Amino acid sequence: MSLSSKFKKDLSTLRAAANKEIFLDVKHPKLYKKVRRYYQNEGLIEFSGNEFADYEVLMDVISEDL
Repeated sequence: MSLSSKFKKDLSTLRAAANKEIFLDVKHPKLYKKVRRYYQNEGLIEFSGNEFADYEVLMDVISEDL
């Protein structure tokens, strides 16, 4: 299942976060956790444990997927 089909009602929010208009983890922490879990469960991203670096990696991948 792709990001756009799984989170279709939240695409505008995800685009805004990928474009650095908002901080997803601050404005929509529940959505951030769901998206992070989605990528982790799919095995698409291996997070390092550094919150700031992990956030940047996640936003880059979201940007590519959108």
